[in-house]
Amino acid sequence: MKQLFSKCHPVLLAVFVLLAACGTASYKPDPMNVDALRQRAEVQVFEPMTVKAAVPSAAESNILFGVPLYDHDIQPVWLELTNQGEERVRFALSSVDPDYFSPMEVSFTLRSGFSREARAAMDKRFHESGITRFVEPGETMSGFVFTHLSPGTKSFNVDLFGPTTAQNFAFFVKVPGFVADHSKVDFHALYAKDEIRDLSTDEFRSTLVDLATYTTDADGQANGLPVNAVIVGKGVDILRALLRAGWYESVSGSSSSFETGQQTYYLFGRKPDAVFRIQRNNSDDRNELRLWVAPLRVDGEYVWLAQVTNFVGQRSYIEKVFFGAHLDPDVDDARSFLLQNIWYSQGLQAFAWSKAGNAIPVDQPRTDFNDNPFFTDGYRAVLWLSGIPYSLLDTTRLQWDEVQE
Repeated sequence: MKQLFSKCHPVLLAVFVLLAACGTASYKPDPMNVDALRQRAEVQVFEPMTVKAAVPSAAESNILFGVPLYDHDIQPVWLELTNQGEERVRFALSSVDPDYFSPMEVSFTLRSGFSREARAAMDKRFHESGITRFVEPGETMSGFVFTHLSPGTKSFNVDLFGPTTAQNFAFFVKVPGFVADHSKVDFHALYAKDEIRDLSTDEFRSTLVDLATYTTDADGQANGLPVNAVIVGKGVDILRALLRAGWYESVSGSSSSFETGQQTYYLFGRKPDAVFRIQRNNSDDRNELRLWVAPLRVDGEYVWLAQVTNFVGQRSYIEKVFFGAHLDPDVDDARSFLLQNIWYSQGLQAFAWSKAGNAIPVDQPRTDFNDNPFFTDGYRAVLWLSGIPYSLLDTTRLQWDEVQE
């Protein structure tokens, strides 16, 4: 008998584990109510189609679906599509997020701890909440697309296709509860009117030579990392170009993990006016873009000095606490990444290379005030950004200074 029990023990253990995994929690969300989303939705019309879009906050998502979607990096996008034409129209869900989650996939991801009946109810809730792929003539349909979570303003497309038409809607939707760092800056108060210089493109090129080459510490005494890019454009156009290119806004009051235990970079005597990031798979691997508006306008467009860097998570936890994340010393690579990233996301109208200082060779790197080594060829990229998609083939390269790309 003892021998028999010994042989069966692994099987019994597996059964006990399986039973333990079966939850008992109930699932009783509030009735689905999207009135608040419909009231604040952004509306775009491209006849014969009308598209309304809204993004619920984390708290709203909890109420709508009864489970914390944001905690699992899932962000629902609510859409309402109206077809006033005579053709059946197909909606491409992948235009909103190429890697979107199906409703049943979301339900399966969040079902742990719930009872069998609760899981069935959850499956039904998510399945019925999903949006369909076709809109018949004269009909309106609505529902959710379950996307990957993106902090800040939600940027996405809605592509619709008919037998004789193809329509693209580009949305930039604010998410309730998120306050971006740049929204707290009073840009009109940064400079007096007589401090702002209006320049032609030719005057701008010569003026770039006199602009700051390096950021500084808070006292303005010690040099930081190079100012390796310059951006020209309206604030809203720059925001849209960056969002389309996959950059995320920083929440107001946050600080870069890179700056933990280190001093912040300053320009014009102040911290960055805006910080954007592209997060890689590893939480410590990312690209970071810091922007400062300058007291300059080129052909009526504002000039922004930029510092873009790459960070790689190669330090231990203790090292990151005291020294921050590891900086890629090749700051030119980060500069070139920004140019290519904006170009290939169709946000670049024109660009040029500008000689900004002496080269620092790779075998003789310089160290900034945070003890981060770096090297550079001494050039910076100058980018004119577009708020609406701009064909890669139409991007203009100005023949300024030459750099080895």
